Amino acid sequence: MNSTDTNEHKVIITGIGGQGIVFLTRLLSQTALRLGQGVVVSETHGMSQRGGSVISHLKINGSDAPLIQRGSADVMIAMESGEAMQNLDFMRRGGSVFVNSAEGLRESLAAHLERLNIRVLNYPATAIAVELGSPAAANIVMAGFVAAFSVLDLPYESMVQTLEQISKKGSEKNLQALEAGFQSRRKMLADPQDALENSG
Repeated sequence: MNSTDTNEHKVIITGIGGQGIVFLTRLLSQTALRLGQGVVVSETHGMSQRGGSVISHLKINGSDAPLIQRGSADVMIAMESGEAMQNLDFMRRGGSVFVNSAEGLRESLAAHLERLNIRVLNYPATAIAVELGSPAAANIVMAGFVAAFSVLDLPYESMVQTLEQISKKGSEKNLQALEAGFQSRRKMLADPQDALENSG
């Protein structure tokens, strides 16, 4: 049974230090709490300083166990393609991986992804954030993009309200970043050629 059968979502959020993994996790978890859902969060750091691996385990309406077991995650949000590949074994069959990249994952992984029916959605969040003049907001751009797919049952409007609450400093730029990611999904639907999507 997939965790989605019980309205449970197991999410791996990964990247390197300095990419806002902790804030991204907080945005998603606080949005779930606003909606009255149960939340368990655990963070693991390979190295605490900037540049080290950072992984957050987020369970929405799940068990109280802090860590997600390998092979059971429904969704991965990766701010770095290398971190996505390194943590791919967390994914369950039929899961979805969102990668901050214009190129996605290595071609050598295609057969593995297809065998497990893992969908990989590539999105250049950093490039979009730079265009907006807010390079540090790539994590929020990515959150907006993920929200557009409804894989976590966290409505975009609720995410906007949470972001307004937790990012009082620079909230206008953050809201702009969230909307940019969300609207990109609509552009992809309008122009399939522009959708950097590799469905396993």
